[in-house]
Amino acid sequence: MTVFARAADLDLTAASLLLLAAVIVASFLGLAPAIVAAALAFAALNVVFTPPTGSLTIAKTDDVVALVIFAVTALLLGWLFRALGLRAQILERREREAQLRLRLTSRLLEGADLDESLQSTVASLREIFDFRACALHVGERGASSGEFTRTADVSVSVENVTLDALTDDGVAEGDEELLEALVAGIAASADRLRLQEEVRDAKLVAEIGRQRAGFLSAVSHNLRTPLTAVKAAAGTLLSSWSRIEPEERRELLETIADEAERLERLVRNTLELSRIRAGALDVELEPVDIPDLVQHAVRRLRPIARAHRVRLDVPDNLPTVWLDVTMLDQILLNLLENALSFAPPGSEILVSAAAVDDEHVELRVVDHGPGVPPDAQVRIFEEFQSVDTRPDRPATGLGLAIVRALVTAHGGTVRYRDTPGGGATFVCTFPRRGEVAA
Repeated sequence: MTVFARAADLDLTAASLLLLAAVIVASFLGLAPAIVAAALAFAALNVVFTPPTGSLTIAKTDDVVALVIFAVTALLLGWLFRALGLRAQILERREREAQLRLRLTSRLLEGADLDESLQSTVASLREIFDFRACALHVGERGASSGEFTRTADVSVSVENVTLDALTDDGVAEGDEELLEALVAGIAASADRLRLQEEVRDAKLVAEIGRQRAGFLSAVSHNLRTPLTAVKAAAGTLLSSWSRIEPEERRELLETIADEAERLERLVRNTLELSRIRAGALDVELEPVDIPDLVQHAVRRLRPIARAHRVRLDVPDNLPTVWLDVTMLDQILLNLLENALSFAPPGSEILVSAAAVDDEHVELRVVDHGPGVPPDAQVRIFEEFQSVDTRPDRPATGLGLAIVRALVTAHGGTVRYRDTPGGGATFVCTFPRRGEVAA
């Protein structure tokens, strides 16, 4: 600056302002550089710009006063700008600390992984406070960044949260309070997270207990009825075979066959539900002949379908669909069994299939029973939900839940529609090219 001012032939006043600016710039490097810059600027003004130039001698009293005022002003401005710089650094660091605490709290409340959140927090703390190493522990869980070569210089504990850090120059004034506030915020967030986990676990245990109780109640009720009927019919045949007319024997044998079929369906649904809950659904796609599968399902349910008229509406030119044969058979059996259970004797049950576009095929099972009330339509696909709880219409509430799980496993959808004129229509939509759900 002195060389530039000399080359520009500036007078004492202009050179003083220029060198004062140099002192201000030096103050951003620290207090010591600001003092050195002020001393050098004072000497430069004295030697280069104050007559007689080239020496430390000052000829005029006014120049002495001007140089003294310059020196004092340079020192004050250097100190002031340095203080302002430090203050700005402190405010910036507090802002970063507040953002860090808010980010950590938000992540914990959103259910983020605690270990991952602690690791990112430790890395941020090390950067913000210039720690050589930093470790944060919440109960028995913790994270660290950097290597501890000696005992920690900083240790802050709030409840079950502990912060240990290793520094080179110690902790700046006011940083301990910031660290304590941060650790307190982490402790509060961790405590809220722990309470949320406890509430979630309690709800999960209660839901499991509710489902277990509902499952046992439904299964035991549905097992008792067919077992009682089979036992009574078999006992009658064993004790009175010779005295029973052939027609009565046939009725008793049909009763045993029908109730055994009910038991088989109950066991099948129970096992299928276990597979679904265990996540063991393995969809094996292959080209499916839907008309043949529909006829096979109707034949299997013939014992309970004698009182109904089952009509098929499946076109011969139905495009090829890639599905899991076993699962589709299970879907058809459950939907047909549901329709046969609720449709009045003598009514018609329609099973139809059609292509709705180039990518999807729909399968419909239509009955003319009582249908589903509007307030129950949103829960009929849930486990243990049965619209009709009359003793003569026993149901576990598993069939439709299994249907939804199996259709979803194919990447499809199932929905309920009211049948025109009364009744229930279940519509299953499948992708033709087999999009297995993840």
